[in-house]
Amino acid sequence: MVRRHDETIRVRSATVSAGIDGPRDFVWRGRRYTVCAVLASWQERRAWWREVGDLTGGAALPSPQRRVWRVEARPPSGTAGVFDLGLDDDRWLLLRAHD
Repeated sequence: MVRRHDETIRVRSATVSAGIDGPRDFVWRGRRYTVCAVLASWQERRAWWREVGDLTGGAALPSPQRRVWRVEARPPSGTAGVFDLGLDDDRWLLLRAHD
């Protein structure tokens, strides 16, 4: 089962390959998760048009794509889980948690 969250998170990143920064650990709902493994990474289209109404002045349109990492991550105490973390322009999001 997959739960959708779309919540802003804090991420510390490390260069993974080809100069692309990927998540090393993240904080979600006050709890730090350490990334044990990057399972996959891809680009996906996002609903950028939902943000157009929020633009003021000459602000640039948001990117129509986001980079997504599927990671296995573990809190300090507890079992590992699988999460999809997305990077929209300069904002990290927890998109999905897999059971």
